[in-house]
Amino acid sequence: MSETKYCINCGKAIPTNATFCPFCGATQDKVASTEDQNTITSEQHNTPNQPEHVNMWTALKLGMRQTFTWSQRITRPQYWWLYLDLVLISLVLTIVLGIRAYSYPAFILSPLHVNVLQTVLLLIFSALMVWTSVMQFTASARRLHDSNRSAHYLWFYLLPLVGPILIIVFLCQRSEPAGKRFDRLASQPKPWTHKWWTWCLLVLLTLGYAALINITARDTAMDAALTTTSKSATTNSDDSYSDSDSEESSDSTDSDLDSESDSDSDSITIGDDDIDIADQKAYSTSFTDSSWAKSTFKIDKVTVYKTDGTYTSGSGNDKKDFNGVVKVHMSIHAGQDISAYPTQAKLSTNDGQQVEADMDSDDFDGDLNSGTDSDGNVYFVLSKLSSVKDITSIRLKWDASYDTDDYDDDNAYKTFDTTLNLN
Repeated sequence: MSETKYCINCGKAIPTNATFCPFCGATQDKVASTEDQNTITSEQHNTPNQPEHVNMWTALKLGMRQTFTWSQRITRPQYWWLYLDLVLISLVLTIVLGIRAYSYPAFILSPLHVNVLQTVLLLIFSALMVWTSVMQFTASARRLHDSNRSAHYLWFYLLPLVGPILIIVFLCQRSEPAGKRFDRLASQPKPWTHKWWTWCLLVLLTLGYAALINITARDTAMDAALTTTSKSATTNSDDSYSDSDSEESSDSTDSDLDSESDSDSDSITIGDDDIDIADQKAYSTSFTDSSWAKSTFKIDKVTVYKTDGTYTSGSGNDKKDFNGVVKVHMSIHAGQDISAYPTQAKLSTNDGQQVEADMDSDDFDGDLNSGTDSDGNVYFVLSKLSSVKDITSIRLKWDASYDTDDYDDDNAYKTFDTTLNLN
């Protein structure tokens, strides 16, 4: 039986001394000496080099080393061990970093707002996920080579339902000696970590992946805010009827207002959570500020709640327990086009606590057109509150701005800072 080799183009068996392929016409490599040719012939029937014992660790090391390698081959055990590695790594990354990355946007372009810690976390998560994805993609191409198929078969992924199934079938095929034809371009002068274009590609893919996650997180936060606004509107409507009935049956003195507030509902709704109330106290306030941008900010009511037990807000590293809530009712009249953010306010209390506004506060701020009126409640949760009477004063700070082409207009950005005495 005459010895054979495989065409470097079509992979079909041809005579060893053939200078061109009788099937596709491709010119073959020059035939070496008899000893070298025998070595080549024997190697052509071997599978790609692999460790004696293929396991998760050796497969992962190979995958990392060949992250940007297309032309070589990878055996079936090496591929599926690597696949298991990458699935477990992705799962751990999603639990540790992904949930936090998708919880809320790291940056908002209009108006510009950047959460530095969230941005760093988002970029780290995106870079690691992109790296594992590229590793998986190139490994799939090498596995197809090992079964004597071109990496162009990966285009089948674009076929709905049928395409991915076909790719899985191909990836499960045994090694074919003819797949050696894909090793002809396997030489690499230096590893991918020493090439500038591989790092540029990783950076671009990371930025694109991070932007996609940020858009998803922003849309999720907006949907949650719209749901909260709808529920808050219903709650406010119920509160207004309750307050109207109470005012008809009471005097107009502050002491009467305080006594009536104690007989209000035994629970409040913040976002999707119903908070049971053990005690509460409402205060009428008369804060009004009309000194900026022809606009008026008013705070007419502050309510302090003592919860019935301990509740938890936030998630991940932002999770915290609380047993007190301060609700501030604010109204805004925009005298010109402005952007105001009382729902991002900071509150400090007379007993030394400082907290930021809860994300489930009413959605009544942001970009306001000239002549519009808006009002809603801003919620602040307190980690420690022994009695509602312990809070005797609060300090509020929030930002507002308006667009202008006058770079000398120092009034375009405003930080409101007010202290309210509760008595």
